[in-house]
Amino acid sequence: KWLDYNSIQTWTDWPQIYGAVVSDALLTPAKPVVLAEPAYENGPEYPRGPITPLIVRRQAWWAAMAGGSFTYGQNQMWRMEQGWDSTFDTSGAEQVCMMRKILSRVKWWEMVPDQGLFLSGVGSERTLNTALRARKGDSALIYLSSQCHVFVNLEKLKVKQVKAFWISPITGEQKEIGAYPTGNYNGRPFPDRAVAHFATPDHWEDALLLLETQAPVD
Repeated sequence: KWLDYNSIQTWTDWPQIYGAVVSDALLTPAKPVVLAEPAYENGPEYPRGPITPLIVRRQAWWAAMAGGSFTYGQNQMWRMEQGWDSTFDTSGAEQVCMMRKILSRVKWWEMVPDQGLFLSGVGSERTLNTALRARKGDSALIYLSSQCHVFVNLEKLKVKQVKAFWISPITGEQKEIGAYPTGNYNGRPFPDRAVAHFATPDHWEDALLLLETQAPVD
């Protein structure tokens, strides 16, 4: 009862972030979960290799998509080396700030983790893909952590049609993909099985896929 939130340190085991955050988020009583110490950007001592901006983004988005919060760390910053204050403008730091803007835009607080949105292509460990779905079923946000293909179960969205967008986790740039029927509200007792295929845009290391409700045009 004295503990206000649950805290996680993964350090070199950053591929375990999603599972660790989900596990803590499901504890009773429910409390906020913070990934308090992930791998630090530009850290040279990690046995899995240097921590690039892409890995910073993966760590941050995995934590958020699992229902938790993220703490950014930078190697030069924590060592307090000369010029440490210049690290506030590193690529990883700026992209974590962009994550906050994107999540605020899509109302993350109304969403819950839902890996059931993937029919295939969820990936594993270092290239895990993750998904959030709005509780009322009218939108979803999917993080693709690498260049990949996925098949998404649109039937899980309880609206008639959704519009899909790509969002760059680096710049926040948004590109419209198109409209997709979900198979729901088709006038029959059972929904159609609506499946959509998506592939990370060319030359993007990772991507966000936003699915939002749209009134169909008759």
